[in-house]
Amino acid sequence: MKFLVKKQFGKLIPVYNSDLEALKSAKLKENDIYEVDIKRKRNYEFHKKYFALVNLCFDNQETFTEFEDLRNYLTMKAGYVKKIETGTGQMILPLSISFAKMDNIEFEQLYQKTIDVICKFIDVDEKGIMSEIINYL
Repeated sequence: MKFLVKKQFGKLIPVYNSDLEALKSAKLKENDIYEVDIKRKRNYEFHKKYFALVNLCFDNQETFTEFEDLRNYLTMKAGYVKKIETGTGQMILPLSISFAKMDNIEFEQLYQKTIDVICKFIDVDEKGIMSEIINYL
């Protein structure tokens, strides 16, 4: 069962009445323990900010000629990789940052790690990046 909740007065409350009804009819027993998977829905504006950050980096470097190559490089350097065993060794690929594959909490972590990677890659401090990123939004 999946539904949206919000934190209100220290409790998780269903966002929609239909979700509240679904929760009531779920026959959850009092004092039983249930596992809940908490994911914050992705924020599209924050997604745009991430791409503004990567564009800023792309415009201020000379290593990569393709935007996607740089984006994949930054994702991998930030530690978001998938390791695949092959017959001749290991292949490392960047993880997908799609809305379906990464929730907002993980995306925020990727964003912060990407800032750290970019600071080292183009030799600038975080304050400098944050003051320039507004020009890319």
